[in-house]
Amino acid sequence: MNLINQPHPLLPEIERLYQAEEVNAFGKDRGAAFYEICHEYAQTLWVTGFPAKCILLLNRALSCTLPASEPILQRWPLPYQALAWLLIHRPEDQFIGNPRRHWQHLATRMVEPNKELRSWRAWACWYLAKEILPESEFPSDLKQIRLEQVTEPTHAEITAHLKKLSPADDVSRWQAALDWSRGQLGLAAAEMAETRIRRIAADELPMVQKLGHKIWAQCYPGIISEQQIDYMLSVWYQPAAMAREMELRDVWYALVEVAGHGAVGYVSFEKYPATELCFINKLYLLAEMHGRGLGCLILDWVSDRAREMGCKHLQLRVNKANAPAIRAYLRAGFVFLDDVCSDIGSGFVMDDFRMEKAL
Repeated sequence: MNLINQPHPLLPEIERLYQAEEVNAFGKDRGAAFYEICHEYAQTLWVTGFPAKCILLLNRALSCTLPASEPILQRWPLPYQALAWLLIHRPEDQFIGNPRRHWQHLATRMVEPNKELRSWRAWACWYLAKEILPESEFPSDLKQIRLEQVTEPTHAEITAHLKKLSPADDVSRWQAALDWSRGQLGLAAAEMAETRIRRIAADELPMVQKLGHKIWAQCYPGIISEQQIDYMLSVWYQPAAMAREMELRDVWYALVEVAGHGAVGYVSFEKYPATELCFINKLYLLAEMHGRGLGCLILDWVSDRAREMGCKHLQLRVNKANAPAIRAYLRAGFVFLDDVCSDIGSGFVMDDFRMEKAL
């Protein structure tokens, strides 16, 4: 055999190259033999330099609804870790497509048979891709997320649906693949520490300024220009300017503090006069604090304060290219309202989505 890649260690060893016709010959049969040949043909595609097609064959293996007692699953477990291995060891000179976007589309456009189980298996694979692949190179499909109101699921939601729907051991195999991937990438699972969110007075606004400069340097390069970052920080993050907001518009500022870390983020918001609307002006966390559930905690805290003010709606604006923030807001129950492009002076604009959540 003329091999381009060394054999995939989590797929069957093969003595010959398999052909697509051998898989297609099974028709609608999704039994153990089909599951096995999908793995064998996936190995063929891997060793001959077609990682994207290898992924497609492992997707087909995941279309099988074999019970946990099926012997073939003992030999070749559900291929979550095999897919994770492929994503981590993806060859730079071979086409892999965008697995993250691929599984997003697969999960949201699945058809029968076994549509629901297969959709959640696709979301599980999407989650692996989200954890492993850099978003700058493998972005999600934000256009679909907005137009179709797609909400990317959390780890807990995927786990719950797989537990409910799977006749096999999806949850344990998927979690093992996640744990293995994080170990390979040197990542530790984020843990929630004791957190406090507290309203501050004007004398603590210099801490908001300090955090703002650090966080914007982490999150906005590549989204807006360095010149615009500098301009917006100089206009909106002067303590005197923020203090005037507090005095003239009754804007709230609050710091987010985590035990062992100190202040790690901030939020500001206000109730618009003569309305039932609360608007979030700023909500930012240090990059190293992402993935700990803090964003959801902050939004819940702001929602409670907004209800106390008599508000029935919570709004915010988010840069159209800020995919992580958009996903977080969608998971928190916000929906898209409209596009807003504002001239902010000195030749710069804010090109945002406006989003809203009913309280």
